[in-house]
Amino acid sequence: MNDGAYLRAIRADGQATLDAAGLGLDAPVPTTPGWTVGDVVAHLGRVHRQKAHIVRELLVSEPPMVEPPDGNGLLEWFAEGVHDLTEILSVTDPATPVHTWHEPDQTVGFWIRRMAHETLIHRVDAELGHGLHSPVGADLGADGVDEILDVFMGGYPEWAQVDRSPVVVGLESEGRAWRLRFLSWTGTSPNSGREFTDVAGIEFDTGTTKPDAFVRGPGDALDLFLWGRGSADGLIVDGHPSVLLYLRDVAADATG
Repeated sequence: MNDGAYLRAIRADGQATLDAAGLGLDAPVPTTPGWTVGDVVAHLGRVHRQKAHIVRELLVSEPPMVEPPDGNGLLEWFAEGVHDLTEILSVTDPATPVHTWHEPDQTVGFWIRRMAHETLIHRVDAELGHGLHSPVGADLGADGVDEILDVFMGGYPEWAQVDRSPVVVGLESEGRAWRLRFLSWTGTSPNSGREFTDVAGIEFDTGTTKPDAFVRGPGDALDLFLWGRGSADGLIVDGHPSVLLYLRDVAADATG
């Protein structure tokens, strides 16, 4: 996907979030227990405005979130934030250096992609609060699979002791393919002194042997499953079915 497609997705899913929120802010959201649709809109609006601030000011550290207005002003505030975000992203060179929380990519391009998927997932939340579910584009869904695997689930600190599983899993969706190896890592951060024990994760496998298991399915189904916004319906597993459940467990831990 290109940056223009990501920006169109932010605008479209931002509007769909507004449409769902217009049906009522007090509806509970089943995919984010304890949250209402209003909470989803407030959270997403905070994120949009913070990232717009980072890009506009070319910040190299994370600024605080801004608080949304109470009551009826929330939807107008959210709509203004979507517009502000897409405007500044559309006129800034994606290669421009700015702060991100993903060390390998400290550019505006990271936020263009990240905000497309952030907005998509929370659009789904807002709709599910009212029993709705509008389609997710196949390409955006498959790109979301790639993002969650690489940015959220993949990697480990250079100081960690890594224990790799012998099992390799293949994922296939919308003509794209990934080879994953499960792992866990343990260690103590030299910066904070915090201790980590058996943190689950994955790494991309570059081998050529046939994977021990395959998971196949449409981009939207696989993306929403990994994010905990959809069931395994529509996904096909060749191999032990526990592979799919463990993949979702690792994704849940990685995304919080």
